[in-house]
Amino acid sequence: MSIPTGPDRVVQENPCQLHIGERLGKLEQLFERFVCRKNSAVHPSETPRSPTLVDSSDTQSKLSLPMLSSDAQSVSSIGDGILGAQTWRSAPTIRTSANKPDSTHPSHSDAVHRYLTALLPSQHDADIIFESTNGWMILNGIYNASKEIYVNKDEQSYALDMAAVAQERSIIVARTLLHLAICINSLPPEFDQSRLTNIWSLDATMQNYVSTVNSLITNADEYMLTLHGLECLMLLAVYHMNSANLRQAWLIVRRAMNLAHLMGFHRIVTQPDLNPPIPAVSNAKVLWRHFVDIDRYLGLHLRLPFGADDVPVSNDADLQVIHRARINALSKEIADLDRDITPQSYAKALSLDEKLETNMREMPPDFWDVPNIPSTARSPESFAALERLMVQMWHFEMKIFVHLPYLLRAPHESRYEFSKVTALQASRNVLMRWFALRNASITQACCRLGEIGVFIAAVTLTLDIVIELAMKEKSEVQKTKGTDFAMICRLIGEMEKLAKASTREKIAARSAVVLKKMLSSLDPSRQGAGKARLTIPFFGTVELEYRKLPVRPLFDLDSDTGKKLNATGHHLPVFSFVSNALWPPMEEGCDHGLDWDMVLFDGLEDKDTEGNWLF
Repeated sequence: MSIPTGPDRVVQENPCQLHIGERLGKLEQLFERFVCRKNSAVHPSETPRSPTLVDSSDTQSKLSLPMLSSDAQSVSSIGDGILGAQTWRSAPTIRTSANKPDSTHPSHSDAVHRYLTALLPSQHDADIIFESTNGWMILNGIYNASKEIYVNKDEQSYALDMAAVAQERSIIVARTLLHLAICINSLPPEFDQSRLTNIWSLDATMQNYVSTVNSLITNADEYMLTLHGLECLMLLAVYHMNSANLRQAWLIVRRAMNLAHLMGFHRIVTQPDLNPPIPAVSNAKVLWRHFVDIDRYLGLHLRLPFGADDVPVSNDADLQVIHRARINALSKEIADLDRDITPQSYAKALSLDEKLETNMREMPPDFWDVPNIPSTARSPESFAALERLMVQMWHFEMKIFVHLPYLLRAPHESRYEFSKVTALQASRNVLMRWFALRNASITQACCRLGEIGVFIAAVTLTLDIVIELAMKEKSEVQKTKGTDFAMICRLIGEMEKLAKASTREKIAARSAVVLKKMLSSLDPSRQGAGKARLTIPFFGTVELEYRKLPVRPLFDLDSDTGKKLNATGHHLPVFSFVSNALWPPMEEGCDHGLDWDMVLFDGLEDKDTEGNWLF
């Protein structure tokens, strides 16, 4: 019997070593493929991916940041997020489904690009859509498009060239489709669809754009970890906000902010601008500021935590930008007010109101004028006027948030009378500015964003009228609340007109229904109808009931009979909150069962009829 020697002896004594060698060989092959893939990712012959924050016009910036002078070393921290995103782009993707195509494969990228470009409308239709709505504000407002894709390469046209867009990367085509979807969604109700040649259904086209981009582009983090990818998420969030789907918008914004955190946007925004500034870095700062603004807006309406710190503002910024940053800095304290109603919390509310007033006085007096907005103007001046009007509405809506919990207690506790007066005046200011927006016929995008606040302001005014009618004589209420009642009736009339003219005006339709239901409880013919139970978005569930005021007796008011008839003027209100999501009861052992669907208020989009529109 021979004894094995050499390699045969090693294999026989340690058979696992052969398997280890095979695995090492496989690892070498894997590394070789990875290196090949990494080198091919920047090959000019293939379809390039979406660029990161580095300026795409610089060929050297495809791989690294440009060299900076020694006095700009502070930008090194900015480059961390930029280079991090670039590094991740080259990483191999791991697919859990064998049937799902690999998006890094050139053939798949070409297929996605062909599918997206096929959805682009004709230039004729695109020009009409751009000129018929204030969606032009998205350009230079939310993202800066390359000059090459403007019509005639003219940035003042505020319209994009579809043929030039089709030659761009898939992420640019997707961004353009989302831009068009927002414009279609905000077309005026009187828009004549017959002017379009290739779009047979506005609603179907709009939804097709959004669903296609969402399934092919925005669901993949490898696309979103770029500046253009985050711009797509911003546009998608704005689209859902204009449809009053606030929950979905919040989810998109928080995902975008998480990705932007990984790319270092929160550090970029704290760094001073270079001289000359890097366009990509400047765009990143503007985009991050927009994300923080929307996060504060949605967080206050949905009563959800905020996802980022305050953003610093330079003293030479536009006035509307400065004021919005100041009131956003107070949003965290305002969000904490409705947790409990105590003398201490009311003192805090008065302190916040004083801070809002101080910020208001620091602006020039003409800043608070309601501007006249030409319906056809597309210019930086018109953009600034619309932005200023929206900041004004946001300021007064925050005052409503501060004082609304105490307004409803004012009839029984006189110390809250200041909150009642302040909240009602802020509500009137919100409605007045919405009427100014509607008077300009192509401001639907801004109107939709403001209609959430208009709904809250209108319900606040309506509740006050209902309370007053339960506490005072009708003739007295007509003298003091007649103007508010007329304003609400005008609001209902305009919202019903909008709802009849276009199916896209969902917010106006839902708001009109709620307000009419509340006012119908004041109809004397409904005396025998009993209680009306309404579940109102943001406010919770209320019960409305028609009641007559007690008749003042002719005998002694101090007698036992007079006291039983409640002749002292302290009458029961005409409505009562059954489950109040704004200020749940804090007494120990008190279990009224919160209406969690109202606590998780999702906006006014008609998606959850049973939970949000139950009458």
